[in-house]
Amino acid sequence: MHTNQHNSVVLIVDDQPDNLDVLVNYLADSGLELLVATSGSEALELACERTPDLVLLDVMMPELDGFQVCTQLKVNPNTATTPVIFMSAYSDTARRLEGFKVGAIDFVTKPLQREEVLARIQAHLTIVEQQKLLQAKNQQLEILNAQLTSEIDKRQQAESARDLVDEKFTSLTKREAQHWQIENFVGQSQSVIHLIEEVRSLQFAPNTNVLVLGESGTGKELISRAIHYGSKRATKPFIAVNCSAIPADLADAELFGHIKGAYTGATADRHGYFVQADGGTLFLDEIGDMPLALQAKLLRVLEDGIVTPVGGRKSQKVDVRIVAATNINLQEKVQAKEFRQDLFYRLAGYQISLPALRERTGDVSLLAQKFVSILAEQMGRESCEISVAALNALNRYHFPGNVRELKNMMEYALIASRGQNIDVPHLHFMQPIDDVASEVINNTPTQAIPSPTVSSDLFNNQNQEAMLLEHAKHQGKIDNTSAQQLLQVDHSRASYLLKKLHKEGKLTKKGERRWSYYELA
Repeated sequence: MHTNQHNSVVLIVDDQPDNLDVLVNYLADSGLELLVATSGSEALELACERTPDLVLLDVMMPELDGFQVCTQLKVNPNTATTPVIFMSAYSDTARRLEGFKVGAIDFVTKPLQREEVLARIQAHLTIVEQQKLLQAKNQQLEILNAQLTSEIDKRQQAESARDLVDEKFTSLTKREAQHWQIENFVGQSQSVIHLIEEVRSLQFAPNTNVLVLGESGTGKELISRAIHYGSKRATKPFIAVNCSAIPADLADAELFGHIKGAYTGATADRHGYFVQADGGTLFLDEIGDMPLALQAKLLRVLEDGIVTPVGGRKSQKVDVRIVAATNINLQEKVQAKEFRQDLFYRLAGYQISLPALRERTGDVSLLAQKFVSILAEQMGRESCEISVAALNALNRYHFPGNVRELKNMMEYALIASRGQNIDVPHLHFMQPIDDVASEVINNTPTQAIPSPTVSSDLFNNQNQEAMLLEHAKHQGKIDNTSAQQLLQVDHSRASYLLKKLHKEGKLTKKGERRWSYYELA
């Protein structure tokens, strides 16, 4: 017998003592541990006390025959897998089939032959041993698989945490934190002084949601960043989101994240804006343009702070302060059933209104000089002065685009002045100024200066062309989109000027159609 089969337990069941003596003699030197039963009931009792590795079972016995004993062995969970070899003097096919039907795996015919019995026992014990080894290996593999799965989960969690740290790190730098301090909000008018006091108060209430109201270009994001970077949340991310720019079909994934395979195109897990802003501030610009369906989901997150990614089952608790901004009258939208009232109250823990630039008497000159200084440094050139006439013209303008328009105007003027002091002809007014021409002329007796309106031929031609060429020189190229932004003109005007400079040989065209751009000739 195979050495691994030594000490295997074999139960021999036969109601004839002579048959038992023969079998015991056959197996005496086999190394097997033998159990002997002379009846079916005795066999079942022994099997319960000591589970055998194999059973040699006589078919013909009084009370319980071999088929009945085998049936009960297979019902018992402890012996259900124990192999049973039937012994019988009858070898007809029907009897053999019945034996296999009740669970036997083999059939030997009496009178028994020693070599045959030993060979069959050895074969079936080898099979049992191999099955046990296979089960043990399967268990080891299951343990290893569980360990590997755990390691993969830990690695994914580590990678997810690392990605989140990277996302947060890129959203916050020391320079940015310094740049967005409230001290950089220039102005000395009463409305600005009051505004700064409000921001200071909000910096000491880091868990209060804020609704920032104001016309386009008044500096809503600047104030929102100042609220964040002056609070104890300053070391955490400030995530800015333009609600009107989020595609409706991707809104959930953008705000709350998604897992790989959640939808077509989701090739990897992605953290949403809420998770990216965890511990910090989520700035929701143009909140008034958010669809109603998304408003309901946003409200739920604001109520419980729980975020579940699209396609995911695991939720995450986040600590996020919401600063929302809009130039729309939200209360009117609430009355029109276009904005949820409960969401409005959640967002408006405190409302702060930004004054229009035309209401900030005395701040225009300070802002203009500040912008010129900053923009000159960015362009790598020396700063220049703004003439009294130009400042007077700026102070008389109503600035429909507010501070943003003033900044764009100073950028244009700085380029158009070509290193000289900024004067009225260098200013780009999008709309006419009331009662400016006479004052400009009185302050500049040495030359006739046209009224700075959008219809000025000098402005519309020479200065705009000069700005385009200067931009192309510093940036290396210019296209229609950047020309529109630079000059604050529409597509047709920008296209006309670029084509004109191209025909005059001052610009060289590259690319075709929407991908076209121009370089200095």
